[in-house]
Amino acid sequence: MPTEPAAPGGLQGLLPAAVYDKENRLSAVRPYRPGDRESLERFYAHFTPKREAQGLPPEGAPRIARWLDSILRAGTHLLVEHEGRLVGHAMIMPTDRPGVSEYAIFLEEAVRGQGLGTEVNILTAQVARTLRIDRLWLSVEPRNRPAVRSYENAGFRFKPETVLTPELEMELVL
Repeated sequence: MPTEPAAPGGLQGLLPAAVYDKENRLSAVRPYRPGDRESLERFYAHFTPKREAQGLPPEGAPRIARWLDSILRAGTHLLVEHEGRLVGHAMIMPTDRPGVSEYAIFLEEAVRGQGLGTEVNILTAQVARTLRIDRLWLSVEPRNRPAVRSYENAGFRFKPETVLTPELEMELVL
């Protein structure tokens, strides 16, 4: 039986990880590997709704490829698989603020609303702590109540100065 390659950056023992949704369905979270690129491109080509969160993911294969080229160079990328199929991508991206990284997660529509996102958010926070990141920051549209609730359940808190703005900012102190 093939073994999973060691997790990058001292994440052995944390990744790969098993996570369960509200219905106790098992999904796996593991680090991105270069051989996953084609699967990730397909995931985003079929992702809905398009451009819902701050214009992401982009539409069309060329734009998706350029976007992935830019984001996969840096940060930590986690893939979420259910029954051997890619259903999510979470990323921790460096920012120009020391100790603060940006967080984003994209889940296939079919697995949303089942608590999987919250479990991945919690696991990603553990990954960030292991990487010695001080804070995770994200931006979310206020009308995306399920995402806001999921982030809150994982410990993220609103930055008060953004509560009445078109984009809410949330942070998780690690």
